[in-house]
Amino acid sequence: MIRRFLGTLVPALMLGACTLYSPAPIDLARDTEYWRQFSSALCPPGSHPSGEQLRAIGLLLNPDLNKARLTYARSTEISRLAGLWSDPSLSFDWSKVMNEAVRNYGITPGLTLPVTGLPGLARKVAEQYREADYWKMREQERSYIEELEGLRCRLLVVHRKQNAIRNRMPELRREKEDMARLQKLGEISFADYQVACQRLLDTEKEGQELTAQHLELHAKLVSLLGLHPDARRVEPLDDLPTLPAAAPVPTPEELTQAPALLAELATYGATEAELRREIRRQWPELGVSGIFEREEGENKRGFGISLDIPLWNRNREAIAKARGDRALQGSEVVARWRGLMQRAAELGDRQQLALQHCRTVADATRELEEAEQRQERLFSMGEATLPSLAEARHEVYQRRLNYLDCLAELYEVQVPLRFLR
Repeated sequence: MIRRFLGTLVPALMLGACTLYSPAPIDLARDTEYWRQFSSALCPPGSHPSGEQLRAIGLLLNPDLNKARLTYARSTEISRLAGLWSDPSLSFDWSKVMNEAVRNYGITPGLTLPVTGLPGLARKVAEQYREADYWKMREQERSYIEELEGLRCRLLVVHRKQNAIRNRMPELRREKEDMARLQKLGEISFADYQVACQRLLDTEKEGQELTAQHLELHAKLVSLLGLHPDARRVEPLDDLPTLPAAAPVPTPEELTQAPALLAELATYGATEAELRREIRRQWPELGVSGIFEREEGENKRGFGISLDIPLWNRNREAIAKARGDRALQGSEVVARWRGLMQRAAELGDRQQLALQHCRTVADATRELEEAEQRQERLFSMGEATLPSLAEARHEVYQRRLNYLDCLAELYEVQVPLRFLR
């Protein structure tokens, strides 16, 4: 299955790259047809993609991720061309002596030498912003995968609930029919029959609510993947364990490699380089020029040096702004680091609580299943009534749904915990 999936993914990648970087004007009809082809190739009707396959599809087609990649490509190109020398200058002057047939002219080519080191600092600033955009792109991909995995887990839990309801509904209908017959014979009370009817109605309503939730989650999944709406019937492969193991809580050393923190650090490096650049702008610029003149029939050649003198506290305002930006970005780095530490601790505590709830409900479900089996045996021997057996069956059913709720809560905690680093 993986080999067949990759066989369809590679052509779609090539087609997507041609569409993304094509210089042709925008054609919405053509784009829609390409979009439909992508979706059909990556998610054929009746397919059940795994979590890894859904991740690969989303990383290819999600528009927000492609926008982040284009932003990084733009900053990469900017960093490649940053820090170029100023263009040379060329001046020409012409004059005529009044009441004389004498014309003078001169040509002066000039070049500004970057003795202040501003081009190097410009390259440093652009490189830092390029690195920041790279880590922002990685962080957006990480956040996207976390959101996608969380959505997939919620969808698979809904699938399991729907299966539990489908298995329960025929049993409830038989119980209602049997109790209606026994109530007419006077062997059970009308109240017991009403309880059976109410259970059936409540379960049907719960099934309808799950169907609506299932449809909503499917729509979110298709939109998040970037697929064409025709692929909205895709059903992910159910590979969730019944009780997953505890996810490791990242250590402070591991959190230092989080893309979000690295992006903030790169941006801080850019503000530091910008401050140095603004300070360096106070230094005088050095210009050299060659001189060729023709005056009163004589040719003259020379060499000139220009040096601008920084008066009136030049660039103080820009320096103050750059210093303030650096301080603000420094606070952002510290806040991001503290937020990651707090988030890791919070998710670790919530995971322990969710695991405890899952184990508690699982133990209670096993005990109720054993009690149900005893009731089944007693009923087959005529020593238990149908209402008591129906009560035991419904209690087991409700506990199983409670366990799925606890499992959904556990996945809601473990997914961001796994992708926090």
